[in-house]
Amino acid sequence: MIQQLQRGQRLTLDGLTAHPHFVLRAHLPGVETADLSVFGLNEARQLSDDRYFIFYNQTASPERAIALVAADQSFHIDLARLPLGIHRLIFVATTDEQPFSALRRGTASLMTEGGDSVHFTVEGELFQAERALILLELYRYQGQWRVMGVGQGFSGGLQALLESVGGEAAGQEESPAAPSSSARPTDPQVQDAPASPAPSTWAPLQSAPPRSVTDARACRHCGKRSSIFSPVKLNHEGLCRDCAHGAQQGLGRFRTRFLAACADGIMEDHEWQDLQQTIFREGLDAKAALDFVRTDALRLMERTLTLAYSDGIITAQEESDFAALAQLLRIPAGLLAPLQTELQDLRAATRIREGHLPTVQTTVLLDAGEVAHLEVPATFRHVTATRSRDIVGRVVVTNRQLYFIGTAGEGGWNVQYSKILRIEERPDGVNLELSVKKGSGSYHHVSRPLLLSATLDALVRLHKRLLLMPQTERASRSIPQHVKIAVFHRDQGKCVQCGDNNYLEYDHVIPHSLGGASTENNLQLLCRRCNLQKSNKI
Repeated sequence: MIQQLQRGQRLTLDGLTAHPHFVLRAHLPGVETADLSVFGLNEARQLSDDRYFIFYNQTASPERAIALVAADQSFHIDLARLPLGIHRLIFVATTDEQPFSALRRGTASLMTEGGDSVHFTVEGELFQAERALILLELYRYQGQWRVMGVGQGFSGGLQALLESVGGEAAGQEESPAAPSSSARPTDPQVQDAPASPAPSTWAPLQSAPPRSVTDARACRHCGKRSSIFSPVKLNHEGLCRDCAHGAQQGLGRFRTRFLAACADGIMEDHEWQDLQQTIFREGLDAKAALDFVRTDALRLMERTLTLAYSDGIITAQEESDFAALAQLLRIPAGLLAPLQTELQDLRAATRIREGHLPTVQTTVLLDAGEVAHLEVPATFRHVTATRSRDIVGRVVVTNRQLYFIGTAGEGGWNVQYSKILRIEERPDGVNLELSVKKGSGSYHHVSRPLLLSATLDALVRLHKRLLLMPQTERASRSIPQHVKIAVFHRDQGKCVQCGDNNYLEYDHVIPHSLGGASTENNLQLLCRRCNLQKSNKI
């Protein structure tokens, strides 16, 4: 079947053939000396890798997905072998001797193995001084390949064309050059592509169908049998040496596709489908293929977790996607355990940043109404003009201030939240920038730096009225009777500050006006005099 393309018209390659092998040719009467080339561009339409600029001096891409046959100036394309980072192929003609206005009636053709072809006709009367011409463009759209007739000329020749795709011609200075009035066609459908489905909806990778070999002494893949004159040695998988070598190369190609799929730190549905097609094409076992990329899969899970928490909050959907991806990649629980621990910390940090602050018991004697939210070992780096030294101690974070308590007679200090200007989370602690010198600096060797950073961030924002404590029910000043009884018994029926048992009142530790809840942990008994001094009377 022969189809004719018009300028700007698009066709789906699946409608031509199910095979990924194609041949590009061009017949350009009037400019027979024109050089033909193919550019492999990324999603941003840029030549990010010079190895995918295929021309007479570089005749093949690294995996030979694009190869120039010099004898007939044709390009053999294997779309299945192209890395996922290559989203577009543009078929280009360039000339130095005469412009494309001398072209009489040129034809660019895309042909399949079965003899079907697509032709795009280019007339020289459309051009003036153009010396570079994009003939055809092949591009990915939602996991499928399409072809488009372009016919875009560049009056600046190869240099202008290279600059338009982010490349640079050797031996020439950079100079801005715009394409001719024949504007580059765009694909609006590509701009409005729908979001990729969630990993929870993806199907697990399936192994390639095994070949039916009944003889146990024959190669499981090719069926080659041993004989007296030509013995065949099989490995533990039942493969001969040639097939075992081919399987190893297939695993290498699967890893190449896997690395390309997760190069941006995100695995998408069409990339997952591409991995499935690679397994079928290479005849691989799905489990063996995933075992081969186990280390790379763990790196992908780490990046997935990092990207999910990049905004400071991890959502239930992001947790679900993480669990689904780990299951699809068949990562053993033992290897996933450190990431699961990190996920728990991220979940806890998310709740803390939302205002759900935990309370902990501490050995430090706090003021009445002061509640500890976190206590962790830490080391403060004290820097002076002449030297720096580490002070080992621990950090106690309360609802009113931060305490650092040094060991071995080093003393300590407290930091008011109003003096904290910036909190910088670090891999092993936090760096605090204060409006005063004392206490400003790095607190490192912290066992759970993420929780320390999240707790400080939430408390500083609460202090500056940038965050309200979350309420589980409609805000009310009324205190349930069972809460009153529990608080009265806990405080032994006397003021927690002066010990007086007359004129007792229930006081909110975190004031009701700041979002404090009427719960046992947020209430205390104060006498009227102490409550008036606190100036946050119910």
